[in-house]
Amino acid sequence: MTLGILGGTFDPIHQGHLVIARAALDELALDRVLFLPDGDPPHKQPNVSKQDRLIMTQLACADEPRYRVSDMELRRRGRTYTVDTLVELTARGEKDLVYLVGSDTLALFPTWRTAHRVAQLCRMAVVLRPGDDRAQVARVQQLLLADYGLESRLLHTVGLDISSSMVRQAITQGQAIDGLVPAPVAAYIAQNGLYTSGSL
Repeated sequence: MTLGILGGTFDPIHQGHLVIARAALDELALDRVLFLPDGDPPHKQPNVSKQDRLIMTQLACADEPRYRVSDMELRRRGRTYTVDTLVELTARGEKDLVYLVGSDTLALFPTWRTAHRVAQLCRMAVVLRPGDDRAQVARVQQLLLADYGLESRLLHTVGLDISSSMVRQAITQGQAIDGLVPAPVAAYIAQNGLYTSGSL
């Protein structure tokens, strides 16, 4: 059983996240993709509650039976680190873990907590970010393999030029977010007044 893992603040989850998950499913024949909303990530401060981010992720994943959503990082006390999640999943019996990242995130891998340990616990599937050079990303992959033992595969799919900050900015400016997020997520954001100027 090969498990793909897609972590993120998902603030909010958007179509770019889903493209990464779908690419990994199709190109690597994963059995499942586990979406993991961050609890207290070290590099970002979420704009809405844990519960809202969890619900939006669940809504985005509802129509794909191979997608799962876990609140394991949301329930963890203190900072949430990828290595802790990988250790926990391994302890649960997951043997083949594939962590899904964009090429921009891959370049930051040396800054991750206990990066060598992460490389022991999983391999990575990398989706090229728009504007990134495929040959340069391949060189980064080679360096990370040599320095950390990190096995990774660069997928053929190119990611979408969408970010959560782009979605939030569109909402605060009163612009439509159709096409940026799944329809159920857009409806939830509107119904709950998320990311409006008064809620940030």
